[in-house]
Amino acid sequence: MLQSFTGLDCLSLPENFSGAGYYIYYLVHALLKSRRDFPIAVLSKPNHADLFAPYLQADDKIVSIPLKNRIHRLYFYEFGLEKIIVDEKIALFHATHYLCPPVSRNYKIITTFHDMGFFLFPEYYPFSKRLFFTKRMGTFLNRSDKIIAISKSTQEAVTKYFPEHTDKIHLIYPGADHLLNESIPAQLFVKLEKPTILAVNAFEKRKNIPFIIKVFEYLKENFRIEHQLMLIGHLANDYKQILKARDQSNFSGDIHVLKSIPLEQLIHFYKHSDFFMNASFYEGFGFSPLEAINFELPAFIYNNPVIDELLDGHPYTFTDFDVENWAKYIYSEISNNFLNRISPDSIHHLNWQNTAGKFIDLFQQMHSKEEAALAS
Repeated sequence: MLQSFTGLDCLSLPENFSGAGYYIYYLVHALLKSRRDFPIAVLSKPNHADLFAPYLQADDKIVSIPLKNRIHRLYFYEFGLEKIIVDEKIALFHATHYLCPPVSRNYKIITTFHDMGFFLFPEYYPFSKRLFFTKRMGTFLNRSDKIIAISKSTQEAVTKYFPEHTDKIHLIYPGADHLLNESIPAQLFVKLEKPTILAVNAFEKRKNIPFIIKVFEYLKENFRIEHQLMLIGHLANDYKQILKARDQSNFSGDIHVLKSIPLEQLIHFYKHSDFFMNASFYEGFGFSPLEAINFELPAFIYNNPVIDELLDGHPYTFTDFDVENWAKYIYSEISNNFLNRISPDSIHHLNWQNTAGKFIDLFQQMHSKEEAALAS
């Protein structure tokens, strides 16, 4: 057993999980449960420690770090994290969400970069976040000994804007099977009262949720479908526009906007909805369409670069934002009992066991190089 630790950064884990939160939570779970030749130190806020404690192996540990708010967290990464890493004998630190500490001869840094939307589509992000990341992204890339891209789309974007780091980039896809392994109370295994169209996304501008409302309106008005539309997500910068689009709709009574629902309820909707829609303009990876597919839910999806990468032009993916085109095709598939739905087999390789295995191999390689350097 190596005497030094691999540190896993969970300090960015939010209270309500969305894409990045799911990535951190399920990746760390998978790594803790994996067979490996090195111990892990999980850096966590005190209120999140119990999420990981049951999965620690013999020499693993949790390093609990209280952080007051986002500003405090940013300050800590720059001026406090390095000392913690050294004191806790962490030789390899995996920064799971862009932010990483200053370079030190005492440890190596691996950093996950989820997307480059701040550069590609700045109009979709709040000004303060856009300003911070466009100014600091180069610094975090420079500090990283290895860079993890969660999709080819992200890998290509990093290479486009920071070509000097091309040789450091490793593509490791996240898993998408996490919700399949969650259990829910038996009383939730009941059918919904009305046929349901499901859309799950943070309420961000780039998720294009008002477009989904327009497709729903067309289906209701022109094909007289009986469905309700369930929009599920977390508060973000397009929430007010989504509410406005709902309130102005002639079918507002059948459009429901649910914020930050419990995981059990989300699984319930995945299991019992009629079909799923996602019109997100840009994603680094995008969990919710893949979650829907894994639950064998017919999923109609905008063919953004990562969807094109993963689903290879499946007929349930659209290359435009033409409301009539979407609605007519969806209705034809309703009438055809969704015969051409996307199969879970098409994404079977996207599982957390595979993801953890690739990280374990990379971690082990970096530990071995460090040991060899010290021995020489």
